[in-house]
Amino acid sequence: MNATFNFPINSLNIELIKKIQALFSNNAIIELNIIDNIQNETDYLLSVPENKKMLKKSIKQLNNNELVNKTFEELTK
Repeated sequence: MNATFNFPINSLNIELIKKIQALFSNNAIIELNIIDNIQNETDYLLSVPENKKMLKKSIKQLNNNELVNKTFEELTK
């Protein structure tokens, strides 16, 4: 049996390791790959100055209860 697990590094603890061990036989081999260069969506959006400006404006509007109504046609332009 093969399985792929994806989880944040800070959730790796002895309890998780024991749960994974319980799923496989004692002859199973673990291949561990750690990926540290993945940006989450927010980091990615904030990495572009124009996006960052728009997001900050939208957050400010939300916090000030300034809701913006758009029609479907306006959103698809």
